[in-house]
Order: sequence, then C-alpha cells, then structure tokens
Amino acid sequence: MNRISITVKPTNNCNMRCKHCYHAEEGFDNTMMKPDYAKKMFAIAAKDYSEIFVVFHGGEPTLWGIENFTDVLEYQEKIASEKNVIFKNSIQTNGLLIDDKWIELFKKYNFSVGISFDGPHNDDLRSNTEIVYKNMCCLKEKGIKFGTLCVENGLSIEHFENTYNWFKNEGFNFKVLAMFMSGNALEHKELELDVIKYVDCLCKMYQKWLFDKECNISMRTFEDLLKVSDRLYCIQYGGSCIHNRICINPNGDIYPCGRPYTSDFILGNISLLENFSQAFSTAAYKNLERISIERQKQCGENCKFFGVCKGGCVSSAILEGSFEKINNTTCVRAKRLLSKITEINTEIYKFYDSGADLSKLNPHAVKIIKKSREGKFNFMHQANL
Repeated sequence: MNRISITVKPTNNCNMRCKHCYHAEEGFDNTMMKPDYAKKMFAIAAKDYSEIFVVFHGGEPTLWGIENFTDVLEYQEKIASEKNVIFKNSIQTNGLLIDDKWIELFKKYNFSVGISFDGPHNDDLRSNTEIVYKNMCCLKEKGIKFGTLCVENGLSIEHFENTYNWFKNEGFNFKVLAMFMSGNALEHKELELDVIKYVDCLCKMYQKWLFDKECNISMRTFEDLLKVSDRLYCIQYGGSCIHNRICINPNGDIYPCGRPYTSDFILGNISLLENFSQAFSTAAYKNLERISIERQKQCGENCKFFGVCKGGCVSSAILEGSFEKINNTTCVRAKRLLSKITEINTEIYKFYDSGADLSKLNPHAVKIIKKSREGKFNFMHQANL
C-alpha cells in the first residue's frame, strides 16, 4: 500500500513552558494555521497515496480549537470518500485542554492520542501535573486508548523502576524518550542524561519486564527493543523516513518531517505546492538525501548495528551540532543500548526456541517473540533509542 505520514503543526504556541522544550530556541509565536492549508495538504496527499497518516503536533495543537479541527476533519472525510483513500489521525498533546468535547472528537474520528507526561516525576520538566493526570483518567474512563510519552532525565533515571510501576498501576501505556539537550534544556544541565547510567537502568528494568507476568500495559520502548533479535534487526528510526514523511508549519512552509529543522530545509510553501514529488525534488530535499546517504555510508562501514538505525535521524544530528559526523551522543547511547539488548535477547529467543515453559514470560513479550519468528512485523513507526 502506498503510504505517507503528514505532520500538521497548527501552531508553535503552547500553554506550557516545559524545561526541556526544543521550541524555545524558535520562540512560541501566536501564528495559527489557516484551515485551508491543512485541507490542501490532505487533497494533495490523496492524489498519490492510498493510506495517509496524519499527526497533529505543535506547539500545542489543541490551541487551534475544536472548530478548526472539526472543519478540516470533515473535509478529510469528504476527500477520503471521493478518492477512496484511508486517513488515520493522531495527536500529540500536553493534555491540558482535554475535555468532553475533545474526547467526542477523538472518538468520532478514531484518533490515536499521545499525551506528553512523565509519570511520578512529571514536575521535573512540566507543570499542571494534577490537571493533566485528571484528564488522562477521564480519557481512560471514556474508553479512549492513548499512549504516554515519558521523558527520562538525569534526575529521574535512577528511579526508573518506580516510573514503570507507576504507569503499570495506573494502567497507562507508555514509551520512554531520552532527554535531548536542546532549547530550554541547555539552561538546565542537571537534566542531562549520563549515557552509561541511562542504558544500565533501562536494561535492568527491561529484564524485569520480560518476566513481568502481571504486566497489563503496552510498554512501547521495551516492545521495540525485543524485536532486535539474532534473526531480525527492525528498529528503523532514520533512513526509512526519506520520502515517507512531510510536514506543514503554521505559516504554510513545508519541511521534511515534524522534527526540528533549520530554514535551509524548507521545501516550499503550501500556496505553491501541487504535489509532494515537487517538494521531494527541491534542492533542499536533495541535500537531505545526500546527507542521509553519506551518514548511512559512514555508519554502514563502521557499525554492526547499522541494520537497526540506518544512520539515525538527520534532525537529531543537526540539533547535536553536526549532521555529517557520526558517533554523536544519540549514536553512542544507541550502540551501548543495542549491544546489551542483543545479549539479553539472544538468551530470551533461545529460551523460546527451546520449547520451554512460556508462562514464565510477560504475555506481551511472548506475542512479540512469536511475531518476530514468523516475520509478521509492519514498521511504519519510528523508534527512539
């Protein structure tokens, strides 16, 4: 199936000021996207793609308002019917404004919902913890499935087992993101993660998760790591993005994806865009392809884990100071993590292949191992190491 992922950023404004926010470098402007910009993106996508993933991001996307969301989603339904295409919508939000009206919209348009919330250490980075927690409980009560993005930082990582248990006890699915030192985070050096400590704490909890028979939640980070086996390297969070993603900013400017990029990577503006191949043919995008290919070449020659990350995320490399050099912080962390995970997984897969009693394992883990051995994975998403 011909697929594309579109990130729609209705605004860069936000109703929080998190300590680690990368948008701080650009500023929180009040520009709101014209609904017609999003509509045109959907119409263009429907010309060439049969399955279209739409991610509403920001800033804080709910600041755009229910009315604008309803307007563009009704148009999206019309396009889907006329062109016989499938739209799948998701939103990444801080959860502060979620109420019954938002919940009804999520239900009506079958949204996948992501909440940025750090569990028991949410106050380290964010604010309004009690309000957001209450809104998450409301989502759960109303039957809205959602996932939580939990950022681990230098202050919290030693207590990661407590974090895991908190999410498990609350029944909230979650995924871990490592603190990225950019934007506001640069003013808070105490938040910086020690690579060795981060990997060791994560792996220690990963081993416990594998045998947690009472696990009642999806822990996306560990589920992704379990897919790294002796037969299958499958976490592609870099090279697979090329030609598979595109982003529109509030002012209509087009970028390669929703991650932070400098103005050198603007692919044009929606006002002049007729199709996505036009954006993918620009000098800026060709430069991105060149950088990606060069990084893949360097990494492929020097790293046994190249099959997992395909050279990594170009945007992350830019934020870390150089997109042409390898072995940045993200790379070093990923190598150490994957080295340890490969050792752990080798034993787990041997355990499975031996026909041993699988009732000792986490039922979520058993399902993943079975699918891995049967080669039944679909990898549209990105994993973060």
